[in-house]
Amino acid sequence: MGGEDKKDETINLDPKTEAVFKKKGYELQKKLAEGAFGQVYKAKNTKTGDKVAVKVMNLDKVGEKFKEKFLPREMAALIGVKHENTCELYDIIKANHRLYIFMEFCGGGDISGYVQKNGALSEEKTCFWFTQTAQALSFMHQNLHMAHRDIKIDNILLTENQMAKLTDFGFAKICWDEKKDKMELSKTYCGTEPYECPQIVARVPYNAFAADVWAMGVVLFCMLQNKFPFHWNDKKKFIKEQKDKKYIEERLGTKLSQDCRDLHIQCWTEDEGKRITSQDLLNHPWITRKGK
Repeated sequence: MGGEDKKDETINLDPKTEAVFKKKGYELQKKLAEGAFGQVYKAKNTKTGDKVAVKVMNLDKVGEKFKEKFLPREMAALIGVKHENTCELYDIIKANHRLYIFMEFCGGGDISGYVQKNGALSEEKTCFWFTQTAQALSFMHQNLHMAHRDIKIDNILLTENQMAKLTDFGFAKICWDEKKDKMELSKTYCGTEPYECPQIVARVPYNAFAADVWAMGVVLFCMLQNKFPFHWNDKKKFIKEQKDKKYIEERLGTKLSQDCRDLHIQCWTEDEGKRITSQDLLNHPWITRKGK
């Protein structure tokens, strides 16, 4: 987790929880952000002196479906995902109807905030961060058979030395049937609307790995253009634009390199079976030439 201090807010801990934190060496400090499922605080590991981010979830405020389905999934995902371009999990503590998830602190904020502050990025800078994110995603897909299912620029954090780290695995799911040795279609329509692939928009069972790649195409566009590629507020228009190759070509404009335009188009192939995979993303000419 990461970001700059937004509010000088602290959290009140009961004595028992405070004692557990003290024993483990954690000291909560200021609030960094607040989302639908909880708050994120800056903290310190008093034993090492390292900065830490803490996601705090009030279990009384989340629905039973979330606690039964998504919460165990996020925990499993966080524990299983260990890659240099994902946020590392340090500890999970459940106390007094709250869940505290201690994670690596990324002091550079997220890419969404970076783009809002600095404007659209160059192809080379975009390629640097996009490649790191794609490496994390490919690791999830290939090594863990796990889809992220909420890829967006808000979920790509930057360290203080400007390295990209994929985070927020609340919708992550293993989408592989080990007995049948094949991919399972997803029927949970989750994620963030502007990043949804046509299958999710249409509410039909979908390939979650391919859905992640479609979302990566949207991430790529957002980093380079500082806007969304499709008009997602109007569902009919949204679906029409996603299927319209001419619209996509015009929307990409003429300033991007041909390889960069081609990578967008391969991510936005309507047919899931023909869409580029996360592994093949890393072998695309635009990536191998480092956005040049």
